[in-house]
This record gives sequence, structure tokens and C-alpha cells, in this order.
Amino acid sequence: MLAIISGFFRRLLGGWLSSVPIIKERGFQWVLCFCLYFPVLYFMSYNTWLYNLLPTWLFATLGALGVIYAETKGHFPGFQCGMESLDYINECLAKGRKIPYQKFVDWLGKIRGFEQFGKEWCFWQLILCKTVCCIVPSLFVGWHFMFIGLAVGFVYPALYWVELKPFKKIMVTPTNWGEFFQGVLYFQGLLI
Repeated sequence: MLAIISGFFRRLLGGWLSSVPIIKERGFQWVLCFCLYFPVLYFMSYNTWLYNLLPTWLFATLGALGVIYAETKGHFPGFQCGMESLDYINECLAKGRKIPYQKFVDWLGKIRGFEQFGKEWCFWQLILCKTVCCIVPSLFVGWHFMFIGLAVGFVYPALYWVELKPFKKIMVTPTNWGEFFQGVLYFQGLLI
């Protein structure tokens, strides 16, 4: 049940209910997620170096912040799985928005022969974003959390391929469903 709540909290981080004044504030969203993750990290026991080194309250605080950081770390434009408008990408780049791991994925694209911002390009960029961001939480809860990041990198494209039906106003696009499942998987990663 808490994993499902985590999925909905991840949807909040992705823009759900952004018309509600207090909920649209990023700090409030972080506090909600923190209140969910902190008790889990506090009461679970992990076989990691940081768990044995830090006091429990500090371990849980830093671990919760690490998980939230991994959830909110930008994954533009990969999360659109090659469906993002090139005009929108160029507009964002002109405004100074950075694309994580762009140089590496461009280099990989030259080797493998796929086009920039296409489906395969976005797949590899998303895999890198979600897996590398899970390094910090994996230091706290264990190496298995890296596989959670890898799984999330596969979830977004899979949801674009199957095109799940809209669910009210909470999850109306494959990206919304991907955010929900990301929250569920991240929470499950804390329990392993």
C-alpha cells in the first residue's frame, strides 16, 4: 500500500495537482516524500557501510533525501521516448536547459547509428539518467537499488509502447504512468 502512495507522491513531483497552490511547491512535495521514506529507512536495517557508520536518524535523513533526489533528477528529453517535439527541445536548449549525458549518448549514437533525440537515443539517455542517479541511494540501501534505476529506464519506453488507458486526471499519458511506476519501484527498492 505504501508503494502505491509513493507512486502517487512521484506523480506530485511530476506535476499532478500543480494547479493547487501549496502542492505545486517543490519544497512541499519533497517534504511529503521525505515523510514517507524517512520512517522506512529508519526502521529497516541494511547491510551497507553507511548504515553501520552513521547514526540511524542521520542515515535515514540522508537516505531519504538521496532517494528523492534520484526521483526528481531531470531526465529531459529521454522520458518522452523519442516523442518530444524537436522545436520544444531546441527552445529549451536555447533557454539554457541542459540535457544530462548528451555528449555520451551522441557519441554512442555515432557508433550504433541512431539519430539524436530519436527513440533509441532517448532510451540510452533515460537508462543513463535513471541508473546513475540511483548511485546515491544505493550507497545507503545497497547495490540492488542500481537495478531499480535500470528498471525505471525500461519502464518509460515500455509504457509508450503499450499505451495504457488514461486513469482519471492522475495518469493520462505514458509519462504519467511511468512516474507512478517509478515511485512504486523506488519504494520497493527500500524494502529489499
